[in-house]
Amino acid sequence: MFSSVFLTALVAAGSAHAAVSQGSWGVRADFSRCDSTTALEVVLEGATGQSSPSANITDFDIASPFDGRLIIKVAGAVGYGSPYPPQQVGVEIFAEATGGDPGVWGNATVTPGTGQPVSVAQISWNTRNDITVEPAENEEVSLETIFDGGSLVVYYCGVPETTGPSA
Repeated sequence: MFSSVFLTALVAAGSAHAAVSQGSWGVRADFSRCDSTTALEVVLEGATGQSSPSANITDFDIASPFDGRLIIKVAGAVGYGSPYPPQQVGVEIFAEATGGDPGVWGNATVTPGTGQPVSVAQISWNTRNDITVEPAENEEVSLETIFDGGSLVVYYCGVPETTGPSA
């Protein structure tokens, strides 16, 4: 009973991820630390579904294989919301592990841009919370996962003081 209540509280707070099952993939965009005076929305091209566990956090469900781009823009804006290409997070999920042993199942690449209202502060896969990437301005960075299933976590405008272990 206690663990059920505890897990429910964590999910309600938006700080926990559902347990990862083999072959299940998702992307979490957390922009809860951004200036609340500007309404923002995130878009992941090709996502099969989305939900919002709390304000300014969006979870996307994706299938394998997958190749799409995550962008953030001013809520309601058409297209990218800017005439300039925004910073993007490319998300690739492979049908089979690629490139050696143990092989790569997924890759995330932050590509610089100029038209986004806010920038990516950090990316990580929830299967390894000890490995994160914090891109510098105008820097392209990538992060791979060797696990068959998981969620890419993208933080905008800062990261939580403690991210804690992800399930």
